[in-house]
Amino acid sequence: MPLLVYANGAKLLRLSTIGILQYIAPTMVFIVAVFVFGEKFGRARMIAFPMIWAALILYLSSMLQHMRRTRRAKGPVGQG
Repeated sequence: MPLLVYANGAKLLRLSTIGILQYIAPTMVFIVAVFVFGEKFGRARMIAFPMIWAALILYLSSMLQHMRRTRRAKGPVGQG
């Protein structure tokens, strides 16, 4: 049932929003595993985790630049 609800809800969202959620959910699981359940945080994870988030920051900054350019090209709202 939860998967059906997710699939129907995902149809209403942009793909970029779903992509960001797929970064956030595993991160939340990771934080709970390390800080609540005492999961070991090895060297490989210490390298991979920041690299994944660096990629996300690059993606978001690119998306924000594109949105700003698009907004600037359209001009002020209400003049049309």
